[in-house]
Amino acid sequence: MLYLLLIFFPISMAFSTFLLRRMPRIAVGLGIGTLIVELLLAVQVRVDDPVRIFGVTMLLSPLHQIFLFLFLGIGIVVLIAAWVFPHGENFSATGLLIIAQIVAILLMQDSFVTALMLVAIALTAVLAIVDLPVGAGVLVSRQILATALKYLVLMVVAGILLYAAYVLTDLFRPGELPGRISPARFILALLAAGFALRMALVPFHAWLVDLITYAGSLASVLIIALPVPASLLVFLLTLQSYPTLLFEGGQALTVLRIGAAFSAFLSSALALTAASLRQRLAYLITGHCGVIFYSFASLSLIGLSGAVFGAINIALAITTVLISLTLLEHAIGRGTIEPYNDLIWQRPVAGAGLLAGGLALTGWLPSPGGSAYLLALQAAADAGLVEVFILVAAMSLATLTLIQLTVQYLIGSRSKVAEVEPRLLGETEVDRPAPVRLSPEPWTARWLIIGLIAAMLVIGAIPQTLLATIEAAVRSLAALSSG
Repeated sequence: MLYLLLIFFPISMAFSTFLLRRMPRIAVGLGIGTLIVELLLAVQVRVDDPVRIFGVTMLLSPLHQIFLFLFLGIGIVVLIAAWVFPHGENFSATGLLIIAQIVAILLMQDSFVTALMLVAIALTAVLAIVDLPVGAGVLVSRQILATALKYLVLMVVAGILLYAAYVLTDLFRPGELPGRISPARFILALLAAGFALRMALVPFHAWLVDLITYAGSLASVLIIALPVPASLLVFLLTLQSYPTLLFEGGQALTVLRIGAAFSAFLSSALALTAASLRQRLAYLITGHCGVIFYSFASLSLIGLSGAVFGAINIALAITTVLISLTLLEHAIGRGTIEPYNDLIWQRPVAGAGLLAGGLALTGWLPSPGGSAYLLALQAAADAGLVEVFILVAAMSLATLTLIQLTVQYLIGSRSKVAEVEPRLLGETEVDRPAPVRLSPEPWTARWLIIGLIAAMLVIGAIPQTLLATIEAAVRSLAALSSG
């Protein structure tokens, strides 16, 4: 019954935190305690021990165990950050609900149910997007409402596409109509479109850019860093459940690879021309999602391993980047970060976190993104030099974007203290404007960012510790593709 406890315990505690929403510190503390207990429960679950509950098979594989610990750890980090930074009134409750739904996706071995969970996550995420802090004296802005509506509509469309694909897969019988075009290509197209919407590939990226631009950073971590890797795992489960799609799909996978490569390239180009820091970071994330999707579509052992490793990297990188951005904007004011060009001198830990997350998103060692990009390039080398060139061009543009935002926002000339001018006739100290100074970095936020950077460096420096488990998990699907 540990499986049910892992799913329903956070849900029950979410209702408790909702009742305590007017006391944010208590609600956040209760949420942190809930996830710590969830971690202790996850340690006790036996790996590869299937259980049939309510007609659904539940199983925790070694691969899903890695993501379970990763997602719970990110949840704890985000709630600790919520202890320091302003957040929505119902942030703890919606966060626990999203994590409970993510845990259900990791445990359930049924594609229909996991697709339903993805739609349920979208409904919960809308509540997190429009959430306002306790005692807020303003209404939800028009941009945030438009962002929530756009996200909800696109996620519902993605859910419909996935359900249509699953229904057709159940009706599909290989070889039943010889001599005719196989419907497997159409089914793969539906699956690809549904998961491309969820992973914000170009041209389905608008929801992610708006989300990072207008919504709160902590809520964006829960909405992007958890569901996007979970969507990749659902896609992997789908192809493992319906292996006939790989045999009957023909050249459809080649189209998916090329489309994902161009998505990464276009995202990197858009990042280079974006107007604000948040938009540039959003396009870097969509570009990395394109590389992950490309690796997955290669369906080789190297490519699939790179896709799963990239999913781990993007979860850590998004968390690091957005928490660092929250620290940079803390006490500055939302939307006023643009005039600063020396933030790494004024807030070194937050600046270092932003830079480290950017290096992970652009695929540079020793971050996990470097290993993920190397595996993607190896998979592309087996397909042809054209695809290698597209991926290298995407990585180059992303690197130029990172250099651009680093020079523009982080490592500019250090601000000098203005010289004290003599008083004018009749002027007093009260008449003079107070000097603009950034408040010091909270120690709790500092240690969170330092811990995230250390985790990325450790995983990037010794990727073999995770790659062995990842390769064992994806070897069966890679063998099906090669066969």
